[in-house]
Amino acid sequence: MFLPRWLMMFGVVLGLGAVGFLVAFLFLLYLGLLVGMVICGAISVLALMCWNNQKIVILDEERFEYTTFTGRKKVYRFSDIKALKENNDSSTLFVGDDKIHIESAAIISDRLVEKIVKNLYKN
Repeated sequence: MFLPRWLMMFGVVLGLGAVGFLVAFLFLLYLGLLVGMVICGAISVLALMCWNNQKIVILDEERFEYTTFTGRKKVYRFSDIKALKENNDSSTLFVGDDKIHIESAAIISDRLVEKIVKNLYKN
């Protein structure tokens, strides 16, 4: 599972917007432009962090590694999958005592879907 390239482009465009707000502020000295720069810059950084970091990698038939948007990695066992909750804009995978957030825009491999489904409906 990984996030699509458009999220990276969204982050880059917002970063350029932040630079534009800064340049406009330097010419116009209007404080509202600094607020726009901070908002665009913060959302840009968050979007780029999500795109770059948030992923699930299958390590072998038994385990997978989840990386959060902040870059923290943790290895889980497929057999520890307890439930999958569908939200309006994402899904939450319950594994052991943890929750794994999966954005609806995420690109998920068929192999990962099969592993999740298999372990959700095991006897």
